[in-house]
Amino acid sequence: MEVRLATSDDIDALCPLVSELFAYNAVLQPRYCAADIESGEYPKSIIESDNAAFLVATKGGAMVGFIHISQMKTPPFGSVVPHRYAEIIAFMVTATHRRQGIGSKLIDAAKQWSKARKLDYIELITLNNAGDALRFYERENFATVSYIKRYTL
Repeated sequence: MEVRLATSDDIDALCPLVSELFAYNAVLQPRYCAADIESGEYPKSIIESDNAAFLVATKGGAMVGFIHISQMKTPPFGSVVPHRYAEIIAFMVTATHRRQGIGSKLIDAAKQWSKARKLDYIELITLNNAGDALRFYERENFATVSYIKRYTL
């Protein structure tokens, strides 16, 4: 198994995984997430970015997982301690390859990407009913630091 930075040659292989993530999220949160077929524009825009990356996991020549990570910074308000940080925007290991250590290897790669950029921490948002993901992030030592609350009109 290999984890590496994605290139433009990986876009076609990334599309089915991104589509799988869209479908997974749509099942968990159908009011807010929709299943969609990725065309390649989303991964292409990230691969071409200077402040974001797709980190991909391959096994036996097949792509089996990815993390979309972006460099961020806190807003420039006097009441906010300034930080430069990484945000995991999207993270997916294909259903047939979960529980094989691939997610942990991708998280390790995200940590290395963030450290190389001298960022302060890694942040992510996950769906509150994604139980396996929540347990995985706890095992990977991600701490809950805030909650997002929503009032539906």
